[in-house]
Amino acid sequence: MTTEVLDLYDSTGTHICGMVERGTPIPQGKCLMLTAVMTLRSDGRFLMTRRASAKKYAGRWEITGGCVQSGETAVQGAVRELFEETGIQTTESELIPCGVYRRAGYFHAFFLLRRDVPDSILRMQNGETDAYRWVTTDEYKALIEAHLTIPQHTSLIARAYGTYISL
Repeated sequence: MTTEVLDLYDSTGTHICGMVERGTPIPQGKCLMLTAVMTLRSDGRFLMTRRASAKKYAGRWEITGGCVQSGETAVQGAVRELFEETGIQTTESELIPCGVYRRAGYFHAFFLLRRDVPDSILRMQNGETDAYRWVTTDEYKALIEAHLTIPQHTSLIARAYGTYISL
């Protein structure tokens, strides 16, 4: 297993000279860039994956995402994460930017993929994801109420994708 190296950003989201290995503390006043992709079908359902048992928040449902690696832009990280975690291949131009939001120590860039993806191409990344489902907004709300999602992601998802789904 290779060590992931992540670029550092300042408090305005500007890439700065500096890197850190994944899992090590983020230096004071610096941030990492995270990325997320919502895959939305024409029937209004969107893709959620379940976090694998060895991960923090194991068994909880989320949209696709992860850390932007050193040398990547947020959209490049989104393309990579989508393929690694689900097997969905896309291009940067196919992803619709949906905003960048700041959390403590992180910037989180959101993208939307509008595509009717056949289940036959989906594959889960060993150690990262172990199941998937296509959900309606009502089904997503039920997952939230059952405490089966990642709490800090819910408001970000609502803000980033509010034009596309109603939470």
